[in-house]
Amino acid sequence: MQFFLLLALVSITFAACSLEGEANYTPQIVPYINPSDSLSMYYTDVADVYRMDTITVGDTVSFYLQMSGIENNLTTFYLKQSADSVSRVILPVKSSMDSIFLSTSDYKTGKFFMNGTSTYLFFPFKYVAMKASNEAKLIFTLVSDAKFDDSIVGSNTVTLTLKTPIVNKE
Repeated sequence: MQFFLLLALVSITFAACSLEGEANYTPQIVPYINPSDSLSMYYTDVADVYRMDTITVGDTVSFYLQMSGIENNLTTFYLKQSADSVSRVILPVKSSMDSIFLSTSDYKTGKFFMNGTSTYLFFPFKYVAMKASNEAKLIFTLVSDAKFDDSIVGSNTVTLTLKTPIVNKE
């Protein structure tokens, strides 16, 4: 009797495992402000929305993003500003981006396409405050090659918003 009970337990355990060898995870974006800046970021009461300390027109803040597909490959990264006239994003040198992103990428519009062979991306950039605004924000979207049968469990896309209030110089 114990043998059959053990056999049933082992059978149930193996039946519950996926033998396809694929792991699927929702990608992750973690924003960081350059440690030499005295600014901080805070979580808000809205999921995936951060708020940065208030900055002044003319300020330049250095950021970097750590993006990970965990075990899945990254395919696309989007960087969108709330309004072009309020702020400006300064990207890394074009030649350094060309070695990472495909030629179909459009850096000016914030569309960065990857060849899908990397699980990790470190992306530095600068953010320049141009005009006062309480609605200024950056929106980052990362897409991986993860495949989910049930969309409740996860997604191959993650979006993170960084609100950056900008005030005039006094």
